[in-house]
Amino acid sequence: MSRRATLHNSVSQAAFTASLAVVLTTAFHEQAHAQAAVAPVVEAPAALTLPTVDVQSRVDPANTLQRPTGISRLPGTVQDTPQVINTIPREVLEQQGVTTLDQALRNVPGITSSIGEGNGGVAGDQFRIRGFSAQNDVYVDGMRDFGSYTRDAFNFDSVSVLKGPSATTFGQQTIGGAINIQTRTPFLGNSISGTISGGTDSFVRGNVDVNRRLNDTTAVRLNLMGHYNRVAGRDQVDSGRWGIAPSIAFGLGTPTTLTVDYMHFEDRRTPDYGVPVVRAPGQSVSRPATEYGLRRGNWYGISSDRDNTTVDRVTARLRHEFADWLTLHNDTRVGFATRDFAASPPTCDATCTSLFFGPNPGRARVAYSGGVSPFHQETWGVQNLTTAVARFHTGPFRHEATLGFDAWFQHDERTGYAYSATRSNSLVSPTRSNALYRILAGSGANVRETQQRHLGGFVTDRMWFTPEISVIGGLRVSNYDLSYKTYGNGVATTALGANQTFVDPRASLVWEPTPSQTYYFSYASSTTPAGSFITTFPAGLTAATQSLDPERNRIFELGAKFSLMNNRLGLYGSLFRIEKEGAYVTDPVSGATTQSGDSQRNQGIELGVTGQLTRDWNLSANYTYMDSETTRSATAANLGRRVQYVPRHAASVWSTYEAFRDTPYQLTVGGGVTWRSMAYLNADNTASVPSNFSLDAMLSHSFGERRQWRVAVNGYNLTNELNYDSLFGTRANPSAGRTVIFSLSAAY
Repeated sequence: MSRRATLHNSVSQAAFTASLAVVLTTAFHEQAHAQAAVAPVVEAPAALTLPTVDVQSRVDPANTLQRPTGISRLPGTVQDTPQVINTIPREVLEQQGVTTLDQALRNVPGITSSIGEGNGGVAGDQFRIRGFSAQNDVYVDGMRDFGSYTRDAFNFDSVSVLKGPSATTFGQQTIGGAINIQTRTPFLGNSISGTISGGTDSFVRGNVDVNRRLNDTTAVRLNLMGHYNRVAGRDQVDSGRWGIAPSIAFGLGTPTTLTVDYMHFEDRRTPDYGVPVVRAPGQSVSRPATEYGLRRGNWYGISSDRDNTTVDRVTARLRHEFADWLTLHNDTRVGFATRDFAASPPTCDATCTSLFFGPNPGRARVAYSGGVSPFHQETWGVQNLTTAVARFHTGPFRHEATLGFDAWFQHDERTGYAYSATRSNSLVSPTRSNALYRILAGSGANVRETQQRHLGGFVTDRMWFTPEISVIGGLRVSNYDLSYKTYGNGVATTALGANQTFVDPRASLVWEPTPSQTYYFSYASSTTPAGSFITTFPAGLTAATQSLDPERNRIFELGAKFSLMNNRLGLYGSLFRIEKEGAYVTDPVSGATTQSGDSQRNQGIELGVTGQLTRDWNLSANYTYMDSETTRSATAANLGRRVQYVPRHAASVWSTYEAFRDTPYQLTVGGGVTWRSMAYLNADNTASVPSNFSLDAMLSHSFGERRQWRVAVNGYNLTNELNYDSLFGTRANPSAGRTVIFSLSAAY
């Protein structure tokens, strides 16, 4: 798509957002008159948008330890579950004005973002949890979210990060953990809420959330969003997107509930691959060129660069209570994702670096390397997940057993193209012209076709020896089958495949002396079979590596969770150790070692507090210390080094205080910081990014008879720090600079 077309789409998004403003205003007035005439069947949960309403605090406690996990395979609350689970509730998402998954996860220390490659890899949401790739570990309502894209938060109810290998819950991979998004679902009530926002850097956004009760057991819900913004401090980087998410629920309040939801999402954004990493004369470690005076706004793309994504997803979730002791869940999802992508990842080689630090830096030129070819990709997948939860006794022992079957299939077809000429650009003063570069739609095209199939059966039993002491044991047996083929013009046809069966156990000892105290020791494992990242990292599967044993990952965790002050405030802490064992084979004749990846270890401590210090003062604070090391590698330079992208320290704090509650002068003041220490960008620790620090703040006022209206202002990175969020071995992406956004919200 041309730059003009991209701008046209962006304008369309802005127009759509403006139209939402008219719809919202009209709808709110109509709803107000309707409520004045007819009493509602169930009071609208205004606190979903205005979290200060007392009803919400009873339904969803501010202490996130007291909330359910949101996953059928993990019954109980976060406090009951013997592993660290960080939950970002909707109240915090709305207070912070979160618009993407990446922004939500800045509340969780120990998560870093990485930059994918173009035709060799993937952009979109690319996270690492405790230093380990979570590329395929983003779930929505406990199920796989097919396709890779930048997820918008318009339909998020909460976001949870489950730390540590979690194969018995989610399946393969989950080395550092998994991310689960809970979406908004229908409820038995009538409400309409929405927000219109505008701010610096052409930021404009509108969203609306409507819920309607159809009868005593049926309700429908609709979420809409339109958005456009440029990235503060970055030249030419923008995003225009819109989404719609209708849903319907049958049997609410009865033993059998069926919820069906659909999401359509379109995003037209400019891909940003940051600035090159260079090594200054006399230095042993490379750093981003912006640390040496390069403009933070320099963008090295050309006008034909684009990242156009369309996602369609349908989910049906059935829940049936056969009796008080037995509940069955059956969930099915079908997802489609289409992506049209062209990007320009810059690299500054030795000549470029020498010129940059020389007397005439304007002569330095970047090259484009590492998966720079444009591509068109189509993905579709289907998953069915059946779970039974049974509670029963055997003699004097109480049990809570979970068993089920998980099956998913994913098909990807990616067609890669070539440029008409080798590209380069000025490091200091890049041009955006694509006059010399044309995408060749015919010759040079090649196709990658991938089919993945996973079958898994799992069982977990929690048995109480006494009301205070219980043990958890479980395992998952999985079979993963992969078929990969490449073909096309001028490309030799290749076919690779793998089929592996593996078992992942889980075990915990839990002591709960009171309902508000939990102490535990847990062990769990996960498995990464060969070719797990084949579509986005084809070099990970070759004729030599397709028969390698899968990588094994283990976690040992000792932790405690407390709920204080009548469960208003939660505290947690844990000591953890994760071991990732790469697979290796040494040829007895040549002595050459083939590996699937380095063996690595990450250990540390995580501490956190969540909930209310007083009725008016909310606090969420988290800190993690991570000591990582490469323990085995075929590359001698990597041994003993820190794991790339893993900072030693990371912390996040968010706090709000509501002043003058129940008066016309009500005011909520909030703020927080996110911080992480320096991190290395490569396995041999010869490139790094400095520490990050961002100071954010918000101020809001609620007004109206029922305080149904709310005005707010949010400020991000108020000190305009030069931070880096998305990382890669030879590049780093400067984060957005100082940004200010104003919002008007209403809920009826």
